[in-house]
Amino acid sequence: MLIIIYDNYCPKCTYFALTIKKIDWLNLIVKKQLRNELEINSFRNLDKNLAKNQMASFDKKWHYGFNSLFQIFLRIPLFWIFIPVMYILKITSLGSFIYNELALKRKIIPLHCDSESCEI
Repeated sequence: MLIIIYDNYCPKCTYFALTIKKIDWLNLIVKKQLRNELEINSFRNLDKNLAKNQMASFDKKWHYGFNSLFQIFLRIPLFWIFIPVMYILKITSLGSFIYNELALKRKIIPLHCDSESCEI
């Protein structure tokens, strides 16, 4: 089982997490909200500062950013066709570069967010 920690103050991150949960037919992914202390207090080794900038995931060890996306793609049969491309992006570090560029441009909107949703 993979636990993903997403920034629930980011509308795009929230939408992505909800979409992943809908297409996770094998129920291999559990989503947790980063800014909900009740959900993440049990994760002692989570680097919260890094997780605020990059999605985090846990499956016996922590993954951040593009590595989290790679772990998600491995668990969703619908995405298996993209695994070869994702693997190339991973070993060349191009995936991390692209992920970081997109993560820097995301919007954090705490005024419109609560513990359940984040809509504009």
